[in-house]
Amino acid sequence: MQGTKGFADLFQRLARVDEIEMRVGLICERLQSLPDEEALALVDEAHRGASLGAGDAQAVFMALGWALFEPRLAVRRPALGASARDANLHHVADFLTPPLPADATEENKRRIPDFGRGRPLTLGERKALARTHDRSLIQRVVRDPHPHVIRILLDNPSLTERDVVRVCALRPNDPEVLRAVYQHRRWVVRYRPRNAIVRNPDTPLDIALLLAPLLRPSELKEAVASSELAPPLRLSCRWILELRDARGSDVG
Repeated sequence: MQGTKGFADLFQRLARVDEIEMRVGLICERLQSLPDEEALALVDEAHRGASLGAGDAQAVFMALGWALFEPRLAVRRPALGASARDANLHHVADFLTPPLPADATEENKRRIPDFGRGRPLTLGERKALARTHDRSLIQRVVRDPHPHVIRILLDNPSLTERDVVRVCALRPNDPEVLRAVYQHRRWVVRYRPRNAIVRNPDTPLDIALLLAPLLRPSELKEAVASSELAPPLRLSCRWILELRDARGSDVG
């Protein structure tokens, strides 16, 4: 198995890759080339480094999270998750193992926003509005419940970070809407959208767990205390806080 120092050197090299897509691609290649034991060790070390707040490890771990959704690695996630369980790395297994899709009921879905046309707009009309530069219309589009509309909106150059936070904070929310924001490289690199995604109970568990190590202590403490969030997420946030506290004690 590759040693920790070797992974630290790898993380430093990957963090120096400015192009995010290239960083994701390089992580995919490295994980594909490693046997399960070493691939799991790399993921665990990246998660631990990110949880401790190491800049290089956090940059790498964010790209690693995106890499796990790439088709060439997605098929390997269940096996890696099972290996993590066998190794008692449950904090890693929880985000490696994709959660079962939730059964969304009609009652839990948000209503389509009123665009002042006197009738509900079709999906095609709402997709067209997602490209608008009219701020008053954008304020309505951010409340659209359909992930296809939101994916178009996320590419809109007139969209602001505050708009994206509103998309992520809305409840109830479609998990696919929150997944769309997570997978959008432009927005999830920013702290406020990341925090809003983690704090929404409708966020898929694996995504929330992949973002938790990137949060600040104050937001981690709020997540631990939130009865709305899934127990594995609250436990992971507690583990991250304890890891950081232990590091501080060692330094002292």
